Amino acid sequence: CFREGDKVMQIRNDYQLEWEIRGRYSIVAQRGTGVFNGDTGIIRTISPQMETLTVEYEDSKMVDYSFKQLDELELAYATTVHKAQGSEFPAVVIPLLGVPHMLMTRNLIYTAVTRARKCVVLVGSAEIFREMVANPTEENRYTTLAERIREIVPEQGRGEG
Repeated sequence: CFREGDKVMQIRNDYQLEWEIRGRYSIVAQRGTGVFNGDTGIIRTISPQMETLTVEYEDSKMVDYSFKQLDELELAYATTVHKAQGSEFPAVVIPLLGVPHMLMTRNLIYTAVTRARKCVVLVGSAEIFREMVANPTEENRYTTLAERIREIVPEQGRGEG
């Protein structure tokens, strides 16, 4: 499913994954470990015989993946604002068509715009854009985290002791 030249993104932190920066004549200049969620790069080589694929990340780090590790990568020609947090791109296109209500916040626009180094293009409804800019609140997330915390942490005044 991957091809040489594909843009890919690491989709989870892998602190043990080894990388190297190669200098002139492919001589290793630096080595280290760790590739992180959101890092993007280009597939430089695929070796079916060795069952490996090499990605060059934006910071010139070269990483060899075994075919068994390819679930850590996905194509990155387009991505979501949330997956792009912490990353920057030369240009960002923000579609504003049929935006789910829970995503219609000023914070989402801010996050999307601040991913761009040079150019931002908004495509879609001016009305949706105005609504998002006017909405400073974040939609509440409905999780059971608060309930779980109450189960394991005694309420104030009811503690043991």
